[in-house]
Amino acid sequence: MTTHMANEQRVLQVEGAYNLRDLGGYKTKDGRMTRWGVLFRADGLHILSTESQQDLVNRGVRTIIDLRNAHELEEKKNVFADSEQVSYHNVSLINPATSSLTQIRNLGDLYINLLETSQAELLRVFSLLAEGAIHGSLFHCAAGKDRTGVVSALLLDLANVPHGTIMEDYVLTNACITPIMDELRKGKPANVTDEVYESFLGCDPAYMAALLSHLELRYESAERYLLTIGITEEQILALKEQLITN
Repeated sequence: MTTHMANEQRVLQVEGAYNLRDLGGYKTKDGRMTRWGVLFRADGLHILSTESQQDLVNRGVRTIIDLRNAHELEEKKNVFADSEQVSYHNVSLINPATSSLTQIRNLGDLYINLLETSQAELLRVFSLLAEGAIHGSLFHCAAGKDRTGVVSALLLDLANVPHGTIMEDYVLTNACITPIMDELRKGKPANVTDEVYESFLGCDPAYMAALLSHLELRYESAERYLLTIGITEEQILALKEQLITN
């Protein structure tokens, strides 16, 4: 399957979300493939239509992990928050106490900061994903780019997907979020200039390259990182079983 065809299959056409994607169909370094229809990444689900909600349930999604903070939840409630069809969890991935803008010059810094300061939160996210082995799981934030991008990168690295492919998956967001850029711009904090904020809305592959380089230099791999933060060998096996076809 060509990359273009796979991307068409990868981006789910739903009503009310623009960056909802399947992590399946990526080649691993040892010639296997990531599994279709098991792990999904997305942007905000606050205006997802009833029909599209049902479509996700029909695809087997039973776990929703919302990575947004309390303010975001209050402003834009997740349509699955009170659902009886899925198990909904909120894990606010960026700890505001540890991510001061002064030390973060760009998104690469933000992603590395997240790896180092949100380990308890990432432990919770990956524990939930490991539990979801028998069905589909979806994790998301507001744009489906940064917090979601870090979780996706760790999953794909765990599946032994080449770094170049992980960066391609990251950059795919650029095309997907075009319709919600104006909405995202409304979230600009008063103390941040337009120019700086605009750079934080992009998906330059260099940002993901910085994260992957840090991961490799400091931990060797996503697997070693996850073990370091408290994920068990058993959970790693459960995640790999969901992630990779034999």
